[in-house]
Amino acid sequence: MVRPAAYRIRKYSAKFDPTVVSARFTAIKDLAVEAFEVHAADLEGMENLVKNTIQDKITNPLEVPQYLDFARELYRLTKTHSGKVLASEVAIAKAKWTARGLNPEILDLIIGIFGIGGVVYS
Repeated sequence: MVRPAAYRIRKYSAKFDPTVVSARFTAIKDLAVEAFEVHAADLEGMENLVKNTIQDKITNPLEVPQYLDFARELYRLTKTHSGKVLASEVAIAKAKWTARGLNPEILDLIIGIFGIGGVVYS
């Protein structure tokens, strides 16, 4: 049976009812905050590890945020990819950040923190 357009429009419109939206946000808020707390703690630990690893290797302290950005990019990639796809994406990210002026040897140290193997370097 094919549903009429008017039925579909009425159902779609109901999704934007303020009470329905409020109820949905109320229902998922605690779960979302709990999940973000775990994510934020994991990210903080990773950033501290990266800072401690590279702090004696860099000559310009103003580059630290850029290295942390690279590490955050790797963190995101490890959450969405694995295997050869991850290795390729990491190689692309390394090339991008190297082109932006970061030291490839330090980038390799950061890649090593994540334990990403099989990265193909060009």
